[in-house]
Amino acid sequence: MDKMIPKLSQAAMNYRECILELPEDAFLKPINGWSPRDITAHLIGWNRHTITGCRQIRMGNLPSYFSDAPNDYKNINDESVALYFSQDRDLLLAELETSYHSMEKFVQFMDPDDWTKDFGVRYGEHRITISNTIEALIQDYDEHCQEIRTWSNNLT
Repeated sequence: MDKMIPKLSQAAMNYRECILELPEDAFLKPINGWSPRDITAHLIGWNRHTITGCRQIRMGNLPSYFSDAPNDYKNINDESVALYFSQDRDLLLAELETSYHSMEKFVQFMDPDDWTKDFGVRYGEHRITISNTIEALIQDYDEHCQEIRTWSNNLT
């Protein structure tokens, strides 16, 4: 837990910087079907879904978003892109920051033993914990940041 919160914070900060480094008109241009705007909306949604999912894990329940796993979370992601519909980079980044801080506060005040505790939640053969749920979100931030940076470098 002590290392995970700073790692999560760093991933969120890196993503924000990545978006701010983009030329403003690039925020709305598609990368493999999604624009950086869409990716930002997707991450806002996942910050919120992660809070709910961690609460469900602590109750011994599989996070509800796993119902969309067979679709590669397409429905949940599309919902976030539609819900956080602003085209304004600064507004979306502010919403990303708000959703991130809500999640960060949630995990900071969680019982440290809950991070790796086995609440009996499984998806297929995988044990689902709060720790590996947060790790998945960190990985999502990092992968999208790298994808955007690679794409942005090819714009010039």
